[in-house]
Amino acid sequence: MKVRVRSALLGLAIFLPFIILGQGYFAFAIAVIGLVSLYELARMAQIQYLSLIGVISSIALLSMLLPQYYTKVLLSHRLDTSLFFYLCCLLLLVLSVFKHRTFNFTQAAILILGALYIGSGFRYLIIIRDMGLATLAFVFVVIWSTDIGAYLVGRKFGKHLLAPEISPKKTVEGMVGGTATSLLVSLLFLWIFPVNHSQMQYIPILIILISIFGQLGDLVESAYKRHYNVKDSGKILPGHGGFLDRFDSTLFASILMMVWMNLMH
Repeated sequence: MKVRVRSALLGLAIFLPFIILGQGYFAFAIAVIGLVSLYELARMAQIQYLSLIGVISSIALLSMLLPQYYTKVLLSHRLDTSLFFYLCCLLLLVLSVFKHRTFNFTQAAILILGALYIGSGFRYLIIIRDMGLATLAFVFVVIWSTDIGAYLVGRKFGKHLLAPEISPKKTVEGMVGGTATSLLVSLLFLWIFPVNHSQMQYIPILIILISIFGQLGDLVESAYKRHYNVKDSGKILPGHGGFLDRFDSTLFASILMMVWMNLMH
């Protein structure tokens, strides 16, 4: 536990300045985290990432991860960066032909899906930060309070396993407790630090959805760790695992948040 706490405090100390500064600083930090996350996924799938395959996959990830208003500084504002993603997908598929002995179609599909899933989740996290520091903090508060509530309630009252073959320690009671905890804590946070939102009367529904989707994101990551028979996605954060282990809930939550924002506006 001490290792986990120290690691969390160190990680927060490093990441906090980028969160506060926002804009390009935050986008840069998220890009680095995204690249390492895709590397962790490739490593679990035993894909030789430190090669041309990794270069193409990294470009695919960044083309999805960086919002258009950041990339237009380097590229023409008329150029849709998603085109780079599709081009990289084609190149990975081509490599599965000429490197079929070491790189196959399934591995190409893993990297393509990983770049899309990780890139999109972090892209929306950058956009959320650009909406304001309080908005980003709100999302993190929902996720963190869900994790704490699920752990405490599940440990005390958990009896019915949620997904026993994927995550044998998670329970239905823990999931409900985590969602309830996030609702109470997040509403308190919003009372102290109001977030500018045009549909505030629906905020409790949003909190519940973010909490549930965050927990589903955690289960999804548990599923592919179970599939590849690994304990953690990486070792960059002692006691916590890799970046994918820490941001699995955030990826799902940020996508849900942007879907909600688009529906409400």
